[in-house]
Amino acid sequence: MNKKRNANMELLRILSMLMVTMLHALGKSELLMPLEGEIPGNAWIAWALEALSIGAVNIFMLISGYFLVKAEFKLSRLLEIICQVCFYALGAFGIFYLLGLTTAGERDLYHLLHYIFPVHMNVYWFITSYVVIYALLPVLSTGIRGLEKKQLRNVILILLVYECVFKSVLPVALEADSKGYSTLWYLIMFLVGAYFQLHGFHVLDKAWKGWIAYFAGSALIFLEVAVLYRIHESTDHLEEILKVSTHYNHLFVVLAAVGIFAAFVNAKPMAEGIGKVVCAISPYALGVYLFQENITLRYRWQKWFGLTEAMNDPAYLFVLRVFGAVLAIFVIGSAIDAARKLLFTGVAKLCKSK
Repeated sequence: MNKKRNANMELLRILSMLMVTMLHALGKSELLMPLEGEIPGNAWIAWALEALSIGAVNIFMLISGYFLVKAEFKLSRLLEIICQVCFYALGAFGIFYLLGLTTAGERDLYHLLHYIFPVHMNVYWFITSYVVIYALLPVLSTGIRGLEKKQLRNVILILLVYECVFKSVLPVALEADSKGYSTLWYLIMFLVGAYFQLHGFHVLDKAWKGWIAYFAGSALIFLEVAVLYRIHESTDHLEEILKVSTHYNHLFVVLAAVGIFAAFVNAKPMAEGIGKVVCAISPYALGVYLFQENITLRYRWQKWFGLTEAMNDPAYLFVLRVFGAVLAIFVIGSAIDAARKLLFTGVAKLCKSK
């Protein structure tokens, strides 16, 4: 097994991508019904799955900080990411165009720019933020490592109060709140991940403590959704913050993400054989995201599995259908990215031979 790869963290990367896929399966198939009126049982199951999965994006940010704070900036890595993004953006559009499945709106100049310049057009907001963070890596890693533990901790706390605490406790929606869809929030989680790498976190220094934090955070997310729904139904107030606990920069989401992150950081090393399999699969996790969130596919693949009609299924069938779709998309996305990697490797070798 490659000693440079931490199998526990690679497993977390895989799990996080499955959680991200769950979010997209629920949120883009109308399974997360509006929090108003009578809500059926399957909708509450969907909201529970949302609560268990919503920390996934923060986990990826934490992983970035954890590893990159000690990494060296490589221009080749930055270019590789951009090329990978363009491959999915242009590739999916090209296939759908040839099959005659694109709409007139998807073929106008404005939308074409999204396929040609996906990073600048914010097609994948997470990638856009990652590119900025990675470009700043020489400054970030040097600056973070140059801070004393107390200084870094204080910087993180100040930023969390500004971006996270106020929005989590105030009964109003803040104008400057990005809901965690921003480079600033990525930077904050990056700093937390870097802190774990450099100084650890005494409060969550055992795997079991991390799991408790994760499940507590997830339960609190769901509980707040349910409570705000009941209050809104009774008073017709708080409509603007009904889903606030499912924002990436909410305290409960941070608690869940940091908890499961700490659980994997402190977990015992897995068996070498299993670790090899995990490390062989994990490099394709990003491709799964780029595949399912492609601008051409992001609202289409849910229909392939009949998720938009699943609300009326029996509860057990509803859960099986959702989990089946999530697993299938992960397998399909991984296979496509494996083929993409072979293609890129072949082209690179061909270019070097000339």
